[in-house]
Amino acid sequence: MPAKRTEPKTNKAPAARKPVIRRKKAAPAIVPPSYEDIATRAYFLALEGGHDPFDNWLRAETELTAVTA
Repeated sequence: MPAKRTEPKTNKAPAARKPVIRRKKAAPAIVPPSYEDIATRAYFLALEGGHDPFDNWLRAETELTAVTA
């Protein structure tokens, strides 16, 4: 003997569900070091014994850019 159904029999198909759209979170923007940050680091490089201010600036800029990337 077949099992008894507790729910009434319907011919309707279940309603289609809308797909859920999941958005990816945007990566945080990389902010380049500011002029003041580079100048401060170049100053401390000069105190450590750096002789050429331009080389100190480039080194400071390279160090700070490598940290933020």
